[in-house]
Amino acid sequence: MGLVFLSLSVRKLDLCGLCAFGCRYCSSNAGNYLRINRRRFADQTEEQLGQCIYPADDPALMFRWPGVLESLEAQLARMQERWGAGQTIVYSMLTDGFSPPLVRDGTTRAALELIVRHTSFRIRVLTKNAIVGSDEWLSFFAEHADRFVVGLSIGTLDRDWARRIEVGTSSPEARLRATAKLQEAGVPTYGMLCPVFPDVLEGDGLERLVDRLRPEVVEHVWAEPYNDRQNWKTVRDGYERGSRGRRWLNSVYRSRNTVAWSRYATNLYIRLRRKARAEGWLSKLRYLLYENLITEQHARRFAGLKGVLLQSKPGPDGLSRNPHIAALQRAARR
Repeated sequence: MGLVFLSLSVRKLDLCGLCAFGCRYCSSNAGNYLRINRRRFADQTEEQLGQCIYPADDPALMFRWPGVLESLEAQLARMQERWGAGQTIVYSMLTDGFSPPLVRDGTTRAALELIVRHTSFRIRVLTKNAIVGSDEWLSFFAEHADRFVVGLSIGTLDRDWARRIEVGTSSPEARLRATAKLQEAGVPTYGMLCPVFPDVLEGDGLERLVDRLRPEVVEHVWAEPYNDRQNWKTVRDGYERGSRGRRWLNSVYRSRNTVAWSRYATNLYIRLRRKARAEGWLSKLRYLLYENLITEQHARRFAGLKGVLLQSKPGPDGLSRNPHIAALQRAARR
């Protein structure tokens, strides 16, 4: 477990180094953990499978940590029972703790029971596995409704797109049905629109997606534009040739059209803010923005920064290193 600074929680718990879902845009593949251990994992993969495979090569690849439950229990045994009171731990931040192998062998259930039994944290479940809407899990969450808030990450209603980009995950429709079942069972939920790609902004696709989450019921609606983490080519190749999404990715990342990214990230926020304000849930909006590429022209549209959580590393003064966003921060303080 370690500190995280995305306002989702004060601590996180991940049960594996690479989960069983092969989302092409996943930041974990380019993260420090896999990067530092790249050669070692490649050697172990070759030893087990007979060929050298890296995470970006095969979405079915999963790295499990041995003895994770024993290690977790040993950590928790050193803590006082009230540890985490008034705080939130997110399960899972970087990898999906509801990966099918972890669910099948009982690791997921055992880990959550350990946290419930030995800490006072509220547990924020984040997953793409619709199994959380099954009778078994509905009963478990409902039994501990005061300890859990559950969210299923989703950024599209397009099943075909999800099949190509979010390999191995439950379909968008299944995730939305699971969310509805959790809500009907009285389990606290939140919306997680991460990431929302530009093609979802065509027509009323974004608004229809938000409606399915029932923002009047969820605790918060989190949202994030796509941010390249050295994986844009893998994401691009999940789009059909000639498609608008493929052309956009080439333009932004191959041709370095940063203005196009700034426009997209701004439009996504404006659409969400407009809908939230009109429907009375603006206080629930949490827009995660790595703001370094936002242009001066588009920065004006963020005036007031309502619902915006800036994610780029701030400057020494605590303000954004983007001077246009920093000016908005100063104005908001007055």
